[in-house]
Amino acid sequence: MPRHAKSTAIPANPGPARDVVLLAFDGVEALDITAPASAFSKAGGAYRITLASPHGGAVRTSAGLALADTAPMRGLNGPIDTLIVAGGEEDALRRAIYEDGAGDWLAQAATRTRRMASVCTGAFALAAAGLLEQRDATTHANACDLLAGLCPGTRVLRDRIFVRDGAVWTSAGVTTGLDMALALIEDDLGRPVAMQIARNLALFMLRPGTAPQDSPALRAQADASARLRELIAWVQGHLTQDLSVDALARRAHMSPRNFARAFAAQAHCPPARFVAQARAQHAAMLLRQTDWPHDKVAARSGFGSPDAMARAVRQHLGQEPAQLRAAPSR
Repeated sequence: MPRHAKSTAIPANPGPARDVVLLAFDGVEALDITAPASAFSKAGGAYRITLASPHGGAVRTSAGLALADTAPMRGLNGPIDTLIVAGGEEDALRRAIYEDGAGDWLAQAATRTRRMASVCTGAFALAAAGLLEQRDATTHANACDLLAGLCPGTRVLRDRIFVRDGAVWTSAGVTTGLDMALALIEDDLGRPVAMQIARNLALFMLRPGTAPQDSPALRAQADASARLRELIAWVQGHLTQDLSVDALARRAHMSPRNFARAFAAQAHCPPARFVAQARAQHAAMLLRQTDWPHDKVAARSGFGSPDAMARAVRQHLGQEPAQLRAAPSR
């Protein structure tokens, strides 16, 4: 059988490994655990990962898979570098927090942990431990209203994939735990290491916390045909190419008129506007994450000039490039 391609090695970490604890429970969302664990495991031995649960032993995930040999959380009495609590099925999470004592344990563990974090609805466990009071936080878009209602002292940011407020990090739904884990790694080991891990995981891009939970590209793909779904995905990675209606129509093997009509009907947005939005979003990311001059950001985002970029950012994002540059990426 063909073997998987070997990922590019990251140099071994010369210092002591940082202890990362991932807290699971029966009914946990598997990706909330496995995605961050995969990222930390690829950091050249910089992290020592422990999978814990309220009672130890095997844990059933919401997908029906089992996570074997978890450590009982109450047996973890030493200092912890990073503690991440996962989300999962609502009733199962509630039992873990209140009946199994995860909320109380997290409150106690926070006193000996450098930073606390949650994936998806794991934010409710941090809230039960009193760790989100007077902090900015996020969770899955479907649970933001509930978190805001239960925690009036928490500022719930609905349109963020992860949020950092001091030593407490929270992420949105499921796969955003991977984005947050890469940001945690970047905070510890630098951007080149985080970028290499992202490449090894074959990610499309390294997303900042300010990226929206509801992706414009995903919205456009929702009702699109297979041909246009593929084209929409292709556009995201080729923003510097000719993305005029004529060029896109040729790629879709359609006449410009039929293509424009079909795209607007299926993606609920004219193709020119979709392209401008995608370029504006990419420019916003570069403005937040780099110190590149505006002409370089414009060129890398497919704009002919900084002025064109500024107009698009203003029109589609409602902000000025200078505001985005000053805004924190997390």
